[in-house]
Amino acid sequence: MARVTVEIDEEFLADIRARFRVETDEAAVRAAVVDAAKYQRRQEFFDAIDSGTVDLTYDSRNDHGHGRSAA
Repeated sequence: MARVTVEIDEEFLADIRARFRVETDEAAVRAAVVDAAKYQRRQEFFDAIDSGTVDLTYDSRNDHGHGRSAA
């Protein structure tokens, strides 16, 4: 795990602690960073859907001969 030192405005940090319902600054920053990363991953997934890279209408059970074997 990486250790990073950053300066964050006290009021902003208090808002983060309240939003994520945590008591420490460390927990607040960790929660905010994880939340931001998850948000970006979700956004990338939605973008893939919009671009057609991911097709949510595809059902592999209807793809005869390419599914699981019965054995």
